[in-house]
Amino acid sequence: MMTGGCLCGLVRYETNAEPVFAGHCYCRDCQRASGTGHVPFMVLPREAVKIDGETRTYRALGDSQLPTTRHFCPICGSLVFGEPEAAAGMVSVYAGTLDDPSVFEPQATIYTRSRPAWDHVMGELTEYETMPPPRDPQLSSPVGGGE
Repeated sequence: MMTGGCLCGLVRYETNAEPVFAGHCYCRDCQRASGTGHVPFMVLPREAVKIDGETRTYRALGDSQLPTTRHFCPICGSLVFGEPEAAAGMVSVYAGTLDDPSVFEPQATIYTRSRPAWDHVMGELTEYETMPPPRDPQLSSPVGGGE
């Protein structure tokens, strides 16, 4: 069981599912949305994630030219999860919101073409300049959206 939520506790989530994909995204959208150099994220089937609490949303076009909806807490502003239309039926849960961040196991780093020189994740991860190739024929990409 993975659980997490926003800074003030208004928005909470839980899941028993294993991530379909997990990584660090350096796209400019993630940088601007988070105020950091990258966002650690996990992609999970939407039906496997129970979310409690009201969120505010912001939609923007991703690299796929399809919208990605980001959900954040209306009280504290924490970015909690996203729903990329390029990966319909999936949600991207932001690893910084996990109650136990040690359960986050990244597989790759994406959008390295936008990585700032001052932000390099330690470790031996596969790196992609943009989006990695699809892992599942049902998905246009394992994470959707992106830059």
